[in-house]
Amino acid sequence: MSASPIVDADLEPAGTPIVAGLPMPTFKRIGVEPISGACGCEISGVDLRRPLDEETLAEVMKAFDQFLVIVFRDQDLTPEQHKAFSRYFGEITELPQAPTYGGHQDMQEVRREAYEPENVVPSFEHFHTDSPFLPQPPKCIVMRALEVPQWGGDTAFSNAHLVYEHLSDGMKALLDGLQVVYSGKDIWAKNEKLPPEKRLRLRESHSFTEDQLENIHPAVRVHPNTGRKALFATSAYFKRFVGWSEEESRALLAYLQGLAQHLHYHCRVKWKKDTLLVWDNRFTLHRGVHDFKYERRHLIRTTVAGERPLGPSDWRPLR
Repeated sequence: MSASPIVDADLEPAGTPIVAGLPMPTFKRIGVEPISGACGCEISGVDLRRPLDEETLAEVMKAFDQFLVIVFRDQDLTPEQHKAFSRYFGEITELPQAPTYGGHQDMQEVRREAYEPENVVPSFEHFHTDSPFLPQPPKCIVMRALEVPQWGGDTAFSNAHLVYEHLSDGMKALLDGLQVVYSGKDIWAKNEKLPPEKRLRLRESHSFTEDQLENIHPAVRVHPNTGRKALFATSAYFKRFVGWSEEESRALLAYLQGLAQHLHYHCRVKWKKDTLLVWDNRFTLHRGVHDFKYERRHLIRTTVAGERPLGPSDWRPLR
């Protein structure tokens, strides 16, 4: 398979609708409503309590590849049904830092009680990707809402393909050759030094080795199938660019993080009870919006294992 062409938003072919940076696909088995022009869609006509037939599954995956964030409403699933749907995307994996859900070691929860401060959930102040320090960072997250505030508590996403594609040629050339050191080694030690009321809710123990908690990855990540590039430099767990000082690294990272904040790269998903959301953790950045108080927000999730990130010099077209 050769690389799919990348469409320049400034050179849209006349009459061809463009969404998420690419021509809008055709769907026959499912309903697809884009959330924004940058990423995200709501899918209707699918009951995730039951196995999906091949044609329907193929269209769900087409929507996932196109929009990077797919949303299903009114999906009252058991944990096992949640896991069964997740496995369509790949192997479910654990995370070292995320609290587990009940007796399910392969599920995590994101929970904030009505009386708790915002910081008990690692919401981060900037858009980020989950666990980029792992040798194979997650491919995607499958998350469902159990209880949500009446207002607020959305999750926002930024399309990292578009962030990269709108850079100058000179900046692209610089980033194409950079690597990033990501580390999750010190998150627990840093948390212990904080006053109890300011600590994050983290998993207390895990079986990951020290080597698994720190890795070097490309600053520009390439989609393994299409060859489309995306920014993969995020502030969460960031240490430095390889060969750069920490001061130099932070200056460039601040500029790149500023670009990811631009609204024309975003979509924002409003949670409702039994909303299920899948996002591509490789090619989007995300953040929770903690604009609510005195209400409970409880989400549960599975994490699907990904491949080792490919840089521009690593990628080869599939044959």
